[in-house]
Amino acid sequence: MTQDPQKLARLGLVNPKHFDANFLKRSDDANNDDSRATKAGRYVVPAELTEKMVECTAEQKPIVLLAILLDEMNSNEQEETEGANLSIVFTSSVDSTHRLSRLLQLLWEAGGFGSSSEIAEFSSSINAKQRAAILRRCRSSDSSNRVSVIICSDGMARGMDLPCVARVINYDVPNYAKTYVHRCGRTARAQRKGIAISVLKGGQVAKFNRLRKLIDGGIVERMGIKKHLVKDIIPTYKSCVNALQKVIEAEENEELLPSEALKISDWV
Repeated sequence: MTQDPQKLARLGLVNPKHFDANFLKRSDDANNDDSRATKAGRYVVPAELTEKMVECTAEQKPIVLLAILLDEMNSNEQEETEGANLSIVFTSSVDSTHRLSRLLQLLWEAGGFGSSSEIAEFSSSINAKQRAAILRRCRSSDSSNRVSVIICSDGMARGMDLPCVARVINYDVPNYAKTYVHRCGRTARAQRKGIAISVLKGGQVAKFNRLRKLIDGGIVERMGIKKHLVKDIIPTYKSCVNALQKVIEAEENEELLPSEALKISDWV
């Protein structure tokens, strides 16, 4: 819930009361640390959530993201997680969302990992009808039409309610603990397990650790990347980056719609 006075004022509330579910958690031991933290209103991540972090350079981030997606999705298929194999990737802005989704679409198809249509952008670049269609495809039982990865910013994620999210990936690390917890809340719901992975550039590790100290529950594990999963795509990566520039230019010239599916043969 927003704490912005201007937004709250528009509701026209009279003598409103605010109830925080965190305060419902009580412990018989008044000196228990968890009880004190809850009473203080600290943020808490779900008990079923596994948190991980990986460190890389800015240039490596797209390839690292691709490796994470391939590794985690393969692991989920082997573990048979009741159809919950959707990934949500969070970025810092609408522009970053669009550029990353286009680049990942190119890499996904160029690497032979699947159709570019499996990667969906969920942003203000597409209209409400198209966003609703993407959410339906996430729930679809038809594997040939299903969305595997949604890329979005924090603003758009608030309109999502998906029961099948297996993992959340922080491609761009949030600035606030509240935002991090909100992102993590997209997965590990209804007693299901979930994973939150943060992709950090070298200088962001200390900042992330400070943010994470404001949140109760769980431990963030360091993880490595299985390079063999993306070894074959690295020679093609530069071509995909060049193709991304062509795609963006085509959209700016209104030769291509921002939501239009990409055919790899037309760009790489």
